[in-house]
Amino acid sequence: MEKLCRVAEVRRAEEEAVTQGTSLAELMARAGRAVAEVIDELVGTSDRKSRRALFFVGPGNNGSDGLVAAGHLAARGWDCKIWAWNRSEPGDVPVETEWLARCEWLTNEQLEEALSRADVIVDAVFGIGSRPELPDPVASVFEVASEARRQRGTLLVAVDVPSGIDSDTGAADRRAFRADLTVMLGLPKLGAYLAPALRYTGLIRLVDIGLPRPPITRGSVAVLTEADVRKWLPRREADTHKWAVGALMVVGGAPGYYGAPRLAATAALRVGAGLVTLAVPRSLIPAIAAAQAEVTFLPAPDGDVGAGRRWAELVREALPRYRVLLLGPGLGQDRPAEELVRFLLGIGKQRRGSLGFAHASEEAPLQPFTGYAVIDADGLNWLAKSGAWWEELREARLILTPHPGELARLLDIEVSTILEDPWGVAAEAALRFGQYLVLKYGHTSVACPDGTLLLAPQVHPGLASAGTGDVLAGVIAGLAAQGLEPRDAAAAGVFIAGQAALAAIATKGTLSLVASDIIAVLPRILRTLYDPRWSPEECVLSGMQPFLEGADER
Repeated sequence: MEKLCRVAEVRRAEEEAVTQGTSLAELMARAGRAVAEVIDELVGTSDRKSRRALFFVGPGNNGSDGLVAAGHLAARGWDCKIWAWNRSEPGDVPVETEWLARCEWLTNEQLEEALSRADVIVDAVFGIGSRPELPDPVASVFEVASEARRQRGTLLVAVDVPSGIDSDTGAADRRAFRADLTVMLGLPKLGAYLAPALRYTGLIRLVDIGLPRPPITRGSVAVLTEADVRKWLPRREADTHKWAVGALMVVGGAPGYYGAPRLAATAALRVGAGLVTLAVPRSLIPAIAAAQAEVTFLPAPDGDVGAGRRWAELVREALPRYRVLLLGPGLGQDRPAEELVRFLLGIGKQRRGSLGFAHASEEAPLQPFTGYAVIDADGLNWLAKSGAWWEELREARLILTPHPGELARLLDIEVSTILEDPWGVAAEAALRFGQYLVLKYGHTSVACPDGTLLLAPQVHPGLASAGTGDVLAGVIAGLAAQGLEPRDAAAAGVFIAGQAALAAIATKGTLSLVASDIIAVLPRILRTLYDPRWSPEECVLSGMQPFLEGADER
């Protein structure tokens, strides 16, 4: 995990690095070289002489980082041009003079043609010293860069943070540089992960330049990393079986929403759950079974009055064989769903006389749920109508996965209040409920009861598609079923589902992404995180021919 830092913390880390023997010039050299390497890696054209980069550089260290990057790209055969704001010469920057001399400095009159020909446009104007009020000439240049992005698909890259955002607060000039990729240097900057600044960062690539990392303490906000997830994934023993690996019960489904439990169940299977059983109304089973052969079913009654309670009784009877419950995908807002949630979780009191158990006026307490559960979608909406449910479920281990509207209902507040301070509200909710909470907004966050907040490293608008929340819930529940504790299951699920979404976008595109595309690439993400990375040659030499199947897809 990487702690999100304010500008003052970044400055202190730089000073500490200098104290430990690394000069500011060396830090700048590392930063510029890293930016150049990322850009060179991403463009990846076979004709190296055709690559054209246009750098916008400012008067400070961010501009110097950009100049170092331009020099390194020029040394690799790039055609690099530089437009400077309040900077008439390179100054003393740690890059070979010969390399930088290959870069052409532009006048304002030459800029329009360079913008129309660039393959990559790089913002290195203000960096973390930027404020959300851009000078008009800089804002005008950024707008032309955005137009090149719209018309020609030009890649826009920001160095450290996009110019025009506040790296502490997340405030942003509406004309800020709208990057496709931000190469963030050394430490993650707090404001870049907050709205509205997150609209301008694009994907964030955090690169190490040797800055000491501040410790993560209770109440910190930190970004999840691949190393975290590798550490949390369970080790599967050779003599295991499906029940030992982990069994999950998914409860949900309604006539108009039978796709949601299927997506959740399939995602859970794809992240390694040994057995997934769908407890859905029996009328939905044929359609789901035809689409997903690997799940098993617990047929629940169709109907209205009393059906929810009978459904809950069937699930409660079967649950001791399962490690985790996932409640809510596609559950709906009809009366049976309310009965199901109340009787299954044992919250509130139910009038039982109408079912023949007592006088209509008599209320009987229910046995509260004490197991491990992920609660999503309408499971959350029914919780919100159940009074102080968290007091009754203190013995349970829960992961709640709301979007802002569902969290607003759980807390009985306006959605606008959440959007004003999503991290603060999520942390407050986790503390109040005494449970883990995954807020699906911006950089999806995992709020822990101790006040710590763990963030997804990326945010992408392609996830604004029906069913992606069901996939995330299934991934989290599938990991929990394999033995991960709530924090680790929630955090690993957020990371894995996010990486799968990005991989799917790489082939399907942002606008065409659907939830099943994410499930389709989960195996590739899990293989990268879990399995050894043998080459085909090593497999042959080791007599491991079976592992060669599919090696050409790696």
